[in-house]
Amino acid sequence: MVVQTMQSRIVCVDVRYKNSWLIVIMLKTLLHRIFKPGTVPKSLRHTLEQEGIVLLEEGIRGWFVTNKVSGPGMRYRFRKEGFIGFLGITKVRLICYTFGKRQINISLNDPKLAHLYIALPAEHTLSVAFESAEFSPKMKGVIEFRFMTEKAAHYHTSLLKAGARQGLPPE
Repeated sequence: MVVQTMQSRIVCVDVRYKNSWLIVIMLKTLLHRIFKPGTVPKSLRHTLEQEGIVLLEEGIRGWFVTNKVSGPGMRYRFRKEGFIGFLGITKVRLICYTFGKRQINISLNDPKLAHLYIALPAEHTLSVAFESAEFSPKMKGVIEFRFMTEKAAHYHTSLLKAGARQGLPPE
């Protein structure tokens, strides 16, 4: 497998399979380009622009991973789902939507921000994890969002400056 960076946002991956070459160009996910599921809603975009956008990436792909999560009406020993969404940091908050649903919306001044664990498990991968009991007393277990983005290092440093913790939460 050969990976080449052609421009700032285009990555080509050549995979040889039975004497044929498959070239995959990942500018954004195909689903995002056609149906726009990972875009910021118009009503929210205006609010984010007023707050002062520091970092914002739409059409970001990633994984939602749970480990030993239980709560009212749910139990997951281990669950991993792919998603498309957006991740943003303004001067006021951290916000994440996946498939049009708000997943993370926390003020940068909130003391609970210190319960978010930020890591860079691989190049271009940002991990935002937390113990669910810290945010919802009826739940317990670790929830993690893994974002595949070229701006992972920028998100990492911005969130650490805001008060998030380095690493992964204890299990």
